[in-house]
Amino acid sequence: MSVDVPVGKPIAAIAQLRSTSNKLENLAAVAKCARMAKEKGAKMLFLPECFGFMGESSDQTLEEADDPSSLDDSAASDNSETVTKLLQLACSEKISDFSQSIDSRISVLGGLRTIARETRLWISGGGFHVGKAPPDDQTGHPRVYNTHVILDDNGNVQAVYRKVHLFDVSIPGKVELRESKTTAPGTDLVVCDSPIGKLGLSTCYDVRFPEMYLSLVNHGAQILLVPSAFTVPTGTAHWHTLLRARAIESQCYVLAAAQVGKHNSKRESFGHSLAVDPWGKILADAGGALDDAKAGEEPSIISCEIDLELIDSIRQRMPIGMHRDNSSFSPL
Repeated sequence: MSVDVPVGKPIAAIAQLRSTSNKLENLAAVAKCARMAKEKGAKMLFLPECFGFMGESSDQTLEEADDPSSLDDSAASDNSETVTKLLQLACSEKISDFSQSIDSRISVLGGLRTIARETRLWISGGGFHVGKAPPDDQTGHPRVYNTHVILDDNGNVQAVYRKVHLFDVSIPGKVELRESKTTAPGTDLVVCDSPIGKLGLSTCYDVRFPEMYLSLVNHGAQILLVPSAFTVPTGTAHWHTLLRARAIESQCYVLAAAQVGKHNSKRESFGHSLAVDPWGKILADAGGALDDAKAGEEPSIISCEIDLELIDSIRQRMPIGMHRDNSSFSPL
């Protein structure tokens, strides 16, 4: 699908959330961010990894994953009429109390489609779990895909990226996570046209692998997406550095929506949703868990203008892509 980028400098809105295991409340927070994005005149809203669900156990993640059929526009499994109506009301700020009990199973993508249609925004759903991925080869344990989806303003799927690099990290006394226990890796790189420019999709831990982003640039990416749920220790050490490095070496915008604050007794995220320009300048920073003890109590957005001519100007003045292509090295 070819998408016309509007004349001038389109606005991107980047959300910061504190998601939990309550899908309806999470989607209501997304709806609030969508309202704020519309008020700022944004063309597209970018959401963090795990925007619709942050579980407390691997079994809960598997149980609550969306069915793969939800990705099919012609057979999309929407939510119950009650859930859909609540999200429609949330998009217009006519309801704020989501404490009521919902008996029916909630599709994260079904809810996101409703929000996109109601607000007429394109949305980057930066990572949600889709079931029925291939089981683990050794244990036979069932797995999901960590799926980054792009929806247009009709709620239709324009791109699907499955996270390639999985977060299996042990920092004694600080972080112990093994994403591969419940998640199967994707294999394909994805670029996608959008109203703000050509997007290169990735998710969280992918940011540590620069060769991936250079491949996305070679396929035309102008704006690199890094939706994340960085831990506090790794975020404190590396978050800003990694994102600025990816922007500088690729000469692209980098938009990184982030989770922030304590999600449950086991998990806390660093925050600092960022927008970085192709020169590595931080255009907006939402702040983080270490800055504010109440971080994440309310969903928030930052925003920036996307100047595609700036990308061309920087690449013309410093053509590192051409220099990279022309370089050669003698074997050691």
